[in-house]
Amino acid sequence: MNGEAASLGITRDSRPLSRLGRIADLDRLSPEERAAQYRLIRWQRQSMAARIMYDQRVAKCFRVRLKPFVEVLYSAKVHKAHYGGLVICGSVWMCPVCAAKITERRRLELESIDTTGLSQFMVTVTLQHSTDDTLKDVERHLTSAWTQLKSGGWWQRFAREFLIVGNVIGTEVTYGLEAGWHPHKHVLMWSRLSDRKIKTEMIRGRISERFEHILAKAGRYASPIHGVDVRKGNNLISEYVAKFGYEPKKKDGKGWSLAAEITKGPAKIGLKYGKHYSPFQLLDLYLAGSLQAGKLFREYALTMKGTRQLRWSPGTRNLFGLDRELSDEEIAAMQEQIAAILGLLNSEHWLIISRKEKRFHVLEVASTGNVECFKVYLKSLGVEL
Repeated sequence: MNGEAASLGITRDSRPLSRLGRIADLDRLSPEERAAQYRLIRWQRQSMAARIMYDQRVAKCFRVRLKPFVEVLYSAKVHKAHYGGLVICGSVWMCPVCAAKITERRRLELESIDTTGLSQFMVTVTLQHSTDDTLKDVERHLTSAWTQLKSGGWWQRFAREFLIVGNVIGTEVTYGLEAGWHPHKHVLMWSRLSDRKIKTEMIRGRISERFEHILAKAGRYASPIHGVDVRKGNNLISEYVAKFGYEPKKKDGKGWSLAAEITKGPAKIGLKYGKHYSPFQLLDLYLAGSLQAGKLFREYALTMKGTRQLRWSPGTRNLFGLDRELSDEEIAAMQEQIAAILGLLNSEHWLIISRKEKRFHVLEVASTGNVECFKVYLKSLGVEL
């Protein structure tokens, strides 16, 4: 950890830091090993979220039984194991485990649409803020300003000029040591104009002028340079992805798409520490001993609770022939692959596994599909099937 992290209550010789692992060494691992480490980090962070949000559903997520037995299910098709019979919170904001599944499902859906004949560009908006601002106030003003911008005659003229046929908006939040909470919205827009006719600087200028005017009336300010950003194309890696977290490249070797940009915000692993932190990185700092990081995460979680991370404009899903939009809770509870029961854990078994914080490790061993190996590992924990 560096000097900035120390200001959140972290010291260089803080012993709990060893429990975070050697983050810098992850790049040396194979893709499979790195993916396993990411899964471990998500489960570790969920444990911290459960402590901080002790009065919320995330505290029960993959901990509290719904049935007499906890099922350990194995899918031979994807070579992965998962649990059945447990409470699932379905919170994209509070739960790193649920957020990974929810945002991935939404990314796949967004990237599956047929945009033939359409071009796309992404608008990112934010506003000026400081460490004196609460997240509730900054997010409220940002959401209100964007809502006003998309209503009335100005937006109708803008949409006609650039032949906008639909959009989807994603919300992301980070925390900066110098300027506090930094909510921003990514708006992916589809247009019937050809890609070469999408002039990003012209669009940025139009939106920025209107956006600044609306914020000024509310006593807020947006930088003419940083308040609005417009990009086009589908194979972009934004600067803040590099700053706030590393994600593995997709199988085709390309970086983050615009679809990933607007859906994956809450679930970014974010292993590189500096002056900016994703909310789930705050959980790492809390684990390392920072009570302030825990308070910040609680403020974030309670503020964003109930907020939709992804919102489609009216008619856009129909335009692309998409089915009914599933809720976060529905996605988190989905079992997408046929799976067989590898083992049944009774209340005593589950208590041992939960108290030893071995929920992740049990799944990793079960994901080998080797029943005997699975039983041997459980026996090492004191669990006899």
